[in-house]
Amino acid sequence: MAKKQTSQRDQTMTLGLARFGFISAVEGIYLSDDARSEFRADDRRRATPAQRRQRIIEKYAAKA
Repeated sequence: MAKKQTSQRDQTMTLGLARFGFISAVEGIYLSDDARSEFRADDRRRATPAQRRQRIIEKYAAKA
């Protein structure tokens, strides 16, 4: 019998924010209410991953 070939996409899994929160909680890591509301705002704006990263970098990067 021939072995079924799987793509790279079939071998990966993407976690949503809620599922990631459950996993992080096991390690004692929780999002603040402020961070949670910012992520919800990103969702409402339909921000791309690059836009989300840029917002986080601008907010938390050390100011020189």
